[in-house]
Formats: sequence, structure tokens, C-alpha cells
Amino acid sequence: MKAVVKKILNQPSFVGNPPVLVDLGASGYLPKHWNLIAPYSICVGFDADTREFSVSESEKKEWKKLYLINRLVADRESEEVDFYFTKSPYCSSSLRPNNMALQPWAFSSLFEIEKVDKLSSVLLLESLRKVGIDYIDWYKSDTQGADLRIFDSLPKVIKEKILLTEFEPGIIDAYFGEDKLHQLMAYMDVMPFWISGMDIKGSQRIDSLDLRNLGFLSQRSIGSFLKSAPGWCEISYINTMENEKLSRREWLLAWLFASIKQEHGFALYLARLGANKFDDDLFNELYAISSRSLSPGYVKYAARMMCKVAKRIRRSILRA
Repeated sequence: MKAVVKKILNQPSFVGNPPVLVDLGASGYLPKHWNLIAPYSICVGFDADTREFSVSESEKKEWKKLYLINRLVADRESEEVDFYFTKSPYCSSSLRPNNMALQPWAFSSLFEIEKVDKLSSVLLLESLRKVGIDYIDWYKSDTQGADLRIFDSLPKVIKEKILLTEFEPGIIDAYFGEDKLHQLMAYMDVMPFWISGMDIKGSQRIDSLDLRNLGFLSQRSIGSFLKSAPGWCEISYINTMENEKLSRREWLLAWLFASIKQEHGFALYLARLGANKFDDDLFNELYAISSRSLSPGYVKYAARMMCKVAKRIRRSILRA
């Protein structure tokens, strides 16, 4: 895969316009699946909780360019916004945690407010422009309740050219006025994207008072004997590529992103249409790669079928 990544991203169209990957809520780490394309890409990561994200701007050798910006991104600019620092830095948000609604959940203590600070908020587009960027290829957002409103603040021309988006909206009431999963799905339903993945996450439904009354070991291991209920969702979308304004650059990058996400069926489709659309032999090479990626699946399926047939024959012989 490294060879084809190098071949694609060394194309002239990527020299002046490398892939741009944006991560809102980059506290902790950047996605591992970006490592493959990092040397050819520009990454811009934002987070407002300085306890986990102290570098305001940085460059690292594994990236073509890396910006780590300690700024609160919002759907509007403001000199002062209340920011709620919670017990877990991964739950800190510009939205106030709904502690009453969270009380029946095992992880409610993570949302306990430790302090409230006044932070200035910035628009995503303006922040990108300050570092010389005016487009996004891969968009990842985990803003603790504000995913949809920030995405909606982007101009339509930028949103519709994003090739892959990832969000982490809530299902239960965790913050006052938060963007929920059902709202995001309704919004994206009329956008040129299809859902490529949904991973439902959650916590155990047990009142915080009842949890505290359990023994220490029971509290620590609650997840091993009490099932989780849905609380939030990691959801990803891939561009349908129906926009006629998308260039050869975007089609090549869409194939690459789909392959990274192991959507080899869609990658096969993109390679086939790309070869016809651009009369480009490179897409024929990509088609062959996608075809080979699907072949192991058939081999495994055939092996399972042969095992089933062998078991039936064995049972028939034993009955006879």
C-alpha cells in the first residue's frame, strides 16, 4: 500500500495542493490511520483543553506540515465563551454538562465540572486561512456536543468537496443544547455523502448513588458484568463523488481514503468510473489493486463453504 500511496500523492496535482486533514478535538492523539499519508499531508488539529494539548503550533518530521492549535473552534467568533473543564479532559466542552440527566449513568462522574474559564472562540474557516489553507479533504470532529453546528458553519462549496467526514455526536442528554446523532443524520441525509460506518458507544445505566453504594471492586469492574447502553456514536461519511466539479485530484484521493477505510467495493467503483472519466491508466492500476483487495474475501468464503459441505458429507456417511 505504501508504494501506491507514494505514486498517487507524488502526482503533480498534490504538490501544490497536498491532502488537508482537520481534527477538531485532537486531545490525546491524532488518528493512527492517518500515519500512512502523513508524510504527504497537512494536518491541522484543534483542542481547547490545555491539560492535554499544550502545544499551540508545531511541525513534525512525520508530516509534510502539522499545526496543533490550542483554540476553541465554534460556529461564531467571540472574545469570551464559557468553557467547562470537567473531571475527564475528554468531556470538557463549551456546552455545560447536564449533570442531572447524566446521574443515571455509570460514567457521570467524568462530566463533573472542575472549573469554568472564559476562552475566545474562532471560526474554523478563519483559522485555516491564517495558516494558508482554504480546503479540507478529511474532516474529523469530536467537539463534545457541537459537531453539527461547526460543520454547518463551513461554506457549502468547501463542505461538498470534503471527501471523508467523521463525527462523534451524542445520543443521550450529556450537555445542554448539544447536537444529537439524529440531527446530524437528518442534516447529512441531504448532503452528497453516504454512511460508511457507525460505532455505537455507551455506558452502563446505573444511578451514580447506587454505584457509589457498591463495593470498590464492583465499581471498578462494573463494565464486565453490566452491559452498556447507547450513549454516543462514532459515525463516518464518504463523499458520493456525484459532484461534477470534483477533479482528478479528488477522485484519486477519494480512492485512497476509501481504501484506507477498507471500503474496497466503493474504491473499485471509483477506479472504474475514474478510468472512464479521465481516460487515465492510473485508475486502471487502482482498479486492479481494489480487485485484489476483494479476492481474499472470496477465498475465505469459498473455504467456509467447503468446510460446510465436508461436514454434511461426514454426517451423511455416519448416518449410513
